[in-house]
Amino acid sequence: MATVYIGNAVCDEHGNARGGQPGNQTGRELRKQAWYKNAKGWRVLRPKDAVDARKITYAMREAVQNMAIGYNQTTRNTLYTYASKVGFDTGRVTTLCETDCSALVRVCLAYAGIKVSNFHTGNEAAVLLATGKFVELIGTEYTDSPDRLKAGDVLITLTKGHTAVVLNDGPKAEKDPAPEPTPEPEPDPAPEKKKMIRVKGTVRCREGNGTGYKQIRPTVGPKTNPSGTLPYRGQAEESPFWYVTEWQGRVGYISSKKNLTEIVEV
Repeated sequence: MATVYIGNAVCDEHGNARGGQPGNQTGRELRKQAWYKNAKGWRVLRPKDAVDARKITYAMREAVQNMAIGYNQTTRNTLYTYASKVGFDTGRVTTLCETDCSALVRVCLAYAGIKVSNFHTGNEAAVLLATGKFVELIGTEYTDSPDRLKAGDVLITLTKGHTAVVLNDGPKAEKDPAPEPTPEPEPDPAPEKKKMIRVKGTVRCREGNGTGYKQIRPTVGPKTNPSGTLPYRGQAEESPFWYVTEWQGRVGYISSKKNLTEIVEV
């Protein structure tokens, strides 16, 4: 019988939730694996639209094969930031970055045009159902066996824990009707202005949002950063709300105090 596979983000290169380096160091931080029966039990949410399901599947397949994407809960949204620059196509992300299981599913949804606020596995089902784009499949034939699952189904543990996307149809899955012709895409809108961080003087860039994190050397200042600006990649989700940036080829955090830095558009 054909194996049903899932795609998911699991752990960093040390088997931990935090502390790893950007990128998939082992090839196992994000991975494709055979469906398994989770000890917490699965909920199954299926996209109502077959096109959405195919796009979610594509984004997950590309993500688990992309060695630029690693696992780290501390910097879980750096993938979302970089993916947003390439239409959320996870196969086109080239900057080393990080995610976790729920943040990865959020990026896959965004590729399908389903934009939702940040969520975790404890509230993921509620957030997805509220979009009106999903239906929950009830019954052990869906939750305890992969046979009736379909590519694009989102699996979420009954209590806070884990989430994954099904990558191929089970042997007893219902067949989709033939897709309707895809309409011609509309022209892209004018590009938005790019946000940068203007650095006022000399500032340290660190591996996390706080002075307790290791500094990424050298110090950011007039001699090491003549342009006076750094890329803006978002802000930390927890206090202190430092800016996320890139420094010396690495994702880093820099203070958002007004006397040290400010956001400018170019």
